[in-house]
Amino acid sequence: MNAAASNRPASPPLTRLGLASLAAGGIGALLLIVYVASGGPAWAPSYLAVWLFVLGISLGAMALVIVHQLTGGGWGQAAGPMLEATLRTFPVTLLLAIPLMFRLPELFAWMHPGEAADPGRAWYLSAPFFAVRGFACFAIWLALARLLRRDRPQARGAHGTEAAPPRAPAAVGFVLYALTATVAAVDWIMSLTPEWHSTVFGLLIGVGQVMSALSVAIVVAAMLAPGVDETLRRRFHDLGKLMLALVLLWAYLAFMQFLIIWIEDLPADIGWYLPRTQTSWSGLGLFLAAAHFVGPFLILLSREVKRRPAALAAVAGLMLVACLADAWWLVLPTFRPHGLEIRWCDLFALLAVGGIWFGSLVRAVQVPAPVPAHGQPQEGIGRHAGQHA
Repeated sequence: MNAAASNRPASPPLTRLGLASLAAGGIGALLLIVYVASGGPAWAPSYLAVWLFVLGISLGAMALVIVHQLTGGGWGQAAGPMLEATLRTFPVTLLLAIPLMFRLPELFAWMHPGEAADPGRAWYLSAPFFAVRGFACFAIWLALARLLRRDRPQARGAHGTEAAPPRAPAAVGFVLYALTATVAAVDWIMSLTPEWHSTVFGLLIGVGQVMSALSVAIVVAAMLAPGVDETLRRRFHDLGKLMLALVLLWAYLAFMQFLIIWIEDLPADIGWYLPRTQTSWSGLGLFLAAAHFVGPFLILLSREVKRRPAALAAVAGLMLVACLADAWWLVLPTFRPHGLEIRWCDLFALLAVGGIWFGSLVRAVQVPAPVPAHGQPQEGIGRHAGQHA
């Protein structure tokens, strides 16, 4: 690996996309402020759905970094730029959550005075405990993101070369990720309908997070690829096989959750599915079935598609749209139970949150490799961005 290659910046298309994302984020934030000031309908659910979408990408990337540090594999070299860079976006994601803190009673019915949860859940669904869990989750994620990053000084060898990542932080991090992701899924999605529960919901959300992160990683890796050779084809083939496995796992979990609730036929559980299946929201559900499972599954059966970066990136782009639609499907029907209704705040929230977050991700991908005292560039995010993709 030569010094010139280690300091190559991200490709111009990615740079332009990052600038466009930041511009879109600024415009979206301004439009959302105008929308709120003009007394538009409730914007907090739209904002929450998009924020959960970008948070899911960050958490999914953390999970993939943990898995790669534990198991290794060539697929991590192709996905490395985005996965490593996403660990830097957690502070931005935390800042983007601030507007939601002023609208919690609007989002969670159990926070309304006189409408506390039933006695069996009141100890858990209380505002102080909710805040403690939220801050604890973010504290753990910020600490893990710091420990897992390979560009920090402690991750370097004596001569500035990249040391083998220790497995102990990754092993502990995997357990902490599973616990905190489940807590966050229950608190920020399931408790929107406090009478509903599903034991598989946390795992289903976690798989969706990993899938969304992998989709972004594939798209970024395809944009950064300087050329397609046999080694790169093998790397993308590995990523395609991983995506196919996640598609199958997500579909299995989603179907089993629906099947078990349908068999049990409990009013509280069926009530969560009614607005999503008996109104025009069912159209979005059919789109999820097609774009989140059937389409990617059939396409990814092709070995040639998995070995072509552009083709695999197209499938990943479709999957990313499906993950965003899934976030909307999980959140918005609770507040719009009469049917699918698109509001301006949906678009404004997507532009604001998505634009700012993705722009910050591109800035992280473009961070140059640190230079040690003896003048040789170290291997880090900059090297991954210029070479491994």
